[in-house]
Amino acid sequence: MKNKGLIAAVLTLVLGLSPVVYAQEDEQNNDYQYALIEAVKQKNLGNLPEAVKLYNLVIKDKPDCAIAYYEVGTIYLLTNQQDAAKRNLEAAYSFDKENYWYTLAYLNALAAQKEYEVAVDILKEKIDKEEDKTEWEYKLAVTYFTMDKPGKARRTLEKIERDKGFSEKITLLKASIYESEGKFELAREEIEKVMEIFPEAIKFRVVAAELCLKSGEEEGAASYYLEILEEDSMNIFALTNLTDYYRKKEDYKNSYKYLARSFKSDQIEASRKMAILSYYLSKEDHVSKYFKELDRVIVAFAEANPNESDLCLLAADFYIQNQDYYKAYTQLKHYLELQKGSYNIYMQTILLANAASLDEEVIFMSDKALKAYPDSSDLRFFKGIALYQSADHEAVIENFKGISFESFSSVEYASQAKMLIADAYYNMKEYTRSDSLYESLIREEPENYMVLNNYSYYLAERGEKLEQAKSWSADVVRNNPDNATFLDTYAWILYKMESYDEAEKYILSALDKGGKNDPDVNEHAGDIQKALESFQLAESYYLKAIILGGNRKSLESKIEILKTKE
Repeated sequence: MKNKGLIAAVLTLVLGLSPVVYAQEDEQNNDYQYALIEAVKQKNLGNLPEAVKLYNLVIKDKPDCAIAYYEVGTIYLLTNQQDAAKRNLEAAYSFDKENYWYTLAYLNALAAQKEYEVAVDILKEKIDKEEDKTEWEYKLAVTYFTMDKPGKARRTLEKIERDKGFSEKITLLKASIYESEGKFELAREEIEKVMEIFPEAIKFRVVAAELCLKSGEEEGAASYYLEILEEDSMNIFALTNLTDYYRKKEDYKNSYKYLARSFKSDQIEASRKMAILSYYLSKEDHVSKYFKELDRVIVAFAEANPNESDLCLLAADFYIQNQDYYKAYTQLKHYLELQKGSYNIYMQTILLANAASLDEEVIFMSDKALKAYPDSSDLRFFKGIALYQSADHEAVIENFKGISFESFSSVEYASQAKMLIADAYYNMKEYTRSDSLYESLIREEPENYMVLNNYSYYLAERGEKLEQAKSWSADVVRNNPDNATFLDTYAWILYKMESYDEAEKYILSALDKGGKNDPDVNEHAGDIQKALESFQLAESYYLKAIILGGNRKSLESKIEILKTKE
């Protein structure tokens, strides 16, 4: 038999079990009456085996008790004991063929046994005898349809329509018949008749859209889905189908728009959302090209499923690929609120907070991680960076107290930790301790250009050991000719040594190599131009330094001094 399609699901089950109606029976035998009443009671209590036992006792005492046959037959039918159901319901029907409920139950039993021809004979007899025969004609059409005789079923329905006019269930059954025959356009015409009568009923638009898809009319289906969303903006059927429709058209912006809306619904299981999202995020070209659209999908998923920890990991990876370290950090932070994190998860979370310049979050997350992994020097290293960038220099010293530099996972971490301590001492004006650490680092790592640069700069700032600072800085610049920071340091040392022309050469190179957006480099350029008595040029550099976020008060003071020299 052909598939009856989606429309059949809309139809009322016309051969379903009906409410129980009790016939009046002979009251002379009190024993069987008592058993009958008790059987009804047991059935209502859900004790079906006891009810069956009692009904069979009634039948034994009173073999012509139609109601007992009917009741026990319906229990057998409900419990899928089809042979017993048919036998008892046939008996009830034979005792009283005029009883609607006996007839309907017997028809159900025949349908369960697929004895459709017998059912057809009974229905035809009912149609011939009864004045109000519409319902029996409808049941006959359903039976023909079930027998895979769509022509007979349709002609029966058309007769009802000629006699009675429009009927929703008649029209829906006709649509289902057309669908089973692959006549999708005719099926849709029938559905549209119902839609005209019930324009607010979304379920019929859903069926019409599905019929459009089956006939290859995807544009028509999309129109129905859009109409559905006007009535029900969160209709999951419309949202998912529009997602698929636009995906096939490679209109991914619209596809992801409807996907995001569907992900706000709890009608899609979180595991299914994860599978769908994983698929789309695996498409590398989409991750960057449709970042905003996929971001909305993730946000919608998170709002509907806030405790889905696996989403946090998937989303964090997505944001990392797009270098949105702040969002990646918030995802992993939320994951750690939901799950007990591993060391690697903690470390990645801290690295992301550091990349996003979230110093307070680095400190917070490092402290949280250190409770779980108190012996990790690397965790203290990143906490130390955040403390230094927060200008909490005493805390930097305290953070590294008692740490063995050999305990870091890399030589680079150990070296940078020493630099952080040295810089902290320098900012606390404990120059002896700072210098000692820097000189120790230089002996250990004579080609560590960052160490050489920083220490040279600090010496220049204090006007001490300038020849040594110049030698170190020159070596740094020689090996890193395109580094604006290193060029700026060398220019500053030359300025301090009053070699202004040479200082100008290197500060201009620093500006050209990327320092033009650095307020300190621009301020140094202004100082060098002032020394060269190019006061207007010096003022322009000071003004730019102010715009870039330099120390306004100090820079404005320098500009005022310039005005006295013009």
